[in-house]
Amino acid sequence: MENVLRNKIACLGLGVVLSVLAGCGTPNDPLGAEIREALGVTKNSAEETKNAVERNYDPKVILKRAEAMYQQGDYIEAASEYQHFLDLHPLHQWADYAQLKRGLSYFQQFTTIDRDPEPVQKALESFQKLLTTYPNTKYADEAQKRIGICRERLSQYQFYVGHFYYKQAAYPAAIRRFQQVLASYPNQPVVADSLYYLALSYAEQGKAEQAVTSLQDLIAKYPDSPYQTKARQLLTRLNGQPKS
Repeated sequence: MENVLRNKIACLGLGVVLSVLAGCGTPNDPLGAEIREALGVTKNSAEETKNAVERNYDPKVILKRAEAMYQQGDYIEAASEYQHFLDLHPLHQWADYAQLKRGLSYFQQFTTIDRDPEPVQKALESFQKLLTTYPNTKYADEAQKRIGICRERLSQYQFYVGHFYYKQAAYPAAIRRFQQVLASYPNQPVVADSLYYLALSYAEQGKAEQAVTSLQDLIAKYPDSPYQTKARQLLTRLNGQPKS
């Protein structure tokens, strides 16, 4: 079972990298192609507008520069430039697109599951703001998809940190992380993993009642979980035969 877990954690990081590389919003993606064409975005666009006075005010110049930065993979600067556009032109016809690309700029900064999740949190907030500020946007489906990915990644990160604390025998810290997964991301795949390691952490702390509750939830809600056998064995040891 430990080998299964190690493989799963390794795959979490790999999955993040692959989803970034395969996702929409990359330079060759048709998303926003008509806007880039209208702006005349080229690889040299960022340099062309670097010293232009109007770049601080003209919406087309600002967005053209942001798009060039994004295409060059300069996601930190691109996010700042999209925000500059939104600060000055929140009602522009391309404002919803700029809000989407701001989110994607943060989204692309997240590489592996063991890194700071702040870019994903900012991406999530950006996509959510797109839906609330521009409810009729044609990018709603894309935003919803990205919100789902962001939430999954954040849940994976919390589990990753919780498991690290568990391996270090820092059980109170591990418990807090696993509880955060359950509270904030109740529909994510790592909930089953979190329930099992939450139970183990409680058991190590001598909190049998809480451990039993976590094991019962795991057994009842995730019958296909690879932790089923060990969960039942631990439940038997803690509190008699598991309920059917």
